[in-house]
Amino acid sequence: MICVTIGCGSHKRMIEEHQKLADDGVKFVELRLDYLRKKPELHRLLPNRPTVVLATARRKEDGGQWRESEEARLGLLREAIVSGVDYVDLEVDVAPKIPRFGKTKRVVSYHNMKETPEDLDGLRRKMIAECDPDVVKIAVTPKNIGDVFRLVDFLRRVNAPERIAAGEPKTLGISMTEHGWFTRVLGKKFGCPYTYAGFSEKRILAPGLLYYKTLRDLYRYDDITESTKIFGVVADPVQHSLSPAIHNRSYVEMGLDCAYVPFRVAPEDLSEFIDRAPELDVAGLSVTIPHKVEIMKKLNGRIDSAAQAIGACNTVVWGPDGKLNGFNTDYMAALLAIETAMGRKVGAASPLSGASAMVLGTGGAAQAVVRGLKDRGARVIIAARSEEKGLALAKRFDCEFCRWEDRGGYVVQVLANCTSVGMFPNVDESPMEQQMLRSGTVVFDAVYNPETTYLLRMARQRGCKTVSGVEMFVGQACLQYKLFTGQKASGSFMRSVVRGALSAVRAE
Repeated sequence: MICVTIGCGSHKRMIEEHQKLADDGVKFVELRLDYLRKKPELHRLLPNRPTVVLATARRKEDGGQWRESEEARLGLLREAIVSGVDYVDLEVDVAPKIPRFGKTKRVVSYHNMKETPEDLDGLRRKMIAECDPDVVKIAVTPKNIGDVFRLVDFLRRVNAPERIAAGEPKTLGISMTEHGWFTRVLGKKFGCPYTYAGFSEKRILAPGLLYYKTLRDLYRYDDITESTKIFGVVADPVQHSLSPAIHNRSYVEMGLDCAYVPFRVAPEDLSEFIDRAPELDVAGLSVTIPHKVEIMKKLNGRIDSAAQAIGACNTVVWGPDGKLNGFNTDYMAALLAIETAMGRKVGAASPLSGASAMVLGTGGAAQAVVRGLKDRGARVIIAARSEEKGLALAKRFDCEFCRWEDRGGYVVQVLANCTSVGMFPNVDESPMEQQMLRSGTVVFDAVYNPETTYLLRMARQRGCKTVSGVEMFVGQACLQYKLFTGQKASGSFMRSVVRGALSAVRAE
């Protein structure tokens, strides 16, 4: 169940937003009374409420906006209970002062904005013994991935079916950092009775709070069960990724019981996260910046030839034997996109054989493209701002190197931009000047946001064939989808999802 939080300054607006949620099928709403600029008038908010309501008046030290006295706040909470509100949120230190009354259920909450306490079990026992809760809520601030997994272990243990059957209250646990953001999406797997979401994408009332439509429609929170297979993307940062959109919507399209979740993991936490990811029922991961090279150290199963040669992996899958297998789907996706633009026919030799190609950049995408071009028999020139990195990459793959300022002096059949130049929001930048582009050249840009970069716009004006980063992004995602699920993905469906998501980003 998703509890959608409303926090706004006027009673009228709070009532309007409450009704909008009810009209959209939301069943459970938290009214943040501490956000109201005037004294809360419960007789306006509660009698004709269109959903189940949790009444909350949060103090500033607990992350709220309450401006009046503590006496007034406690009086308001008592009034809500007497008015017959469905649920009331009571902090652990005040719950003993407010006795149970009527049918109102008690959410007893603990907020720690600095850390994750060591003794979570002891904290919960104290809350149950002293506060008479129907739901125990513990919101903490993990400092690392170890703290997050400690919270997950705690939730699974205390929400075990036998303990709930014995009469213990269910426990809701929340990580208030991006590193533990997945606890809000996967809470049902840990036995949490519900999770919180926000009414608006732009009005953030608490750290890590998701927009309710994202949680409900993209991550399908209510459909996640113990048997749901979990996949995801591991990166740092990660919230910008479009991968959750294309994978989750593809799962819905194919009727699969799977969910795809973003995991923000700091470099120093990668090893522990990979070791413990199966505890979350994670069966496979997309891997991106800055982890593609470091993840290679964790592979103990099959490693495909592209990942071995490049020394970077963007896809990992746990096998039935528990071993971690690694793949590089960027490699094949880039090749297929470029060869298609060059007119390759099924069964025919690669048009890249004997062709000349220039690759701009030395990062992970550049390495995948260089490897693919070399495998197809192309003559490859690497151009990079860093002469040291460019020379090292050229030596590694037996390619030529040219200085960045000389890149316009070569006549090539393929030009591949594998830098971030031209990426949103710097959409008016290009790694090549227009006069450097020659008619008939296939110009590939690994940047996919925007789909038509400034480089590609200039290339079309010069009579070049163009390949957008969306083609590579969708191609590698299709390959990952097959590795994750064993089923073939719809490239056209994924492409439409990506374009829709990019349009939404531009509209913001």
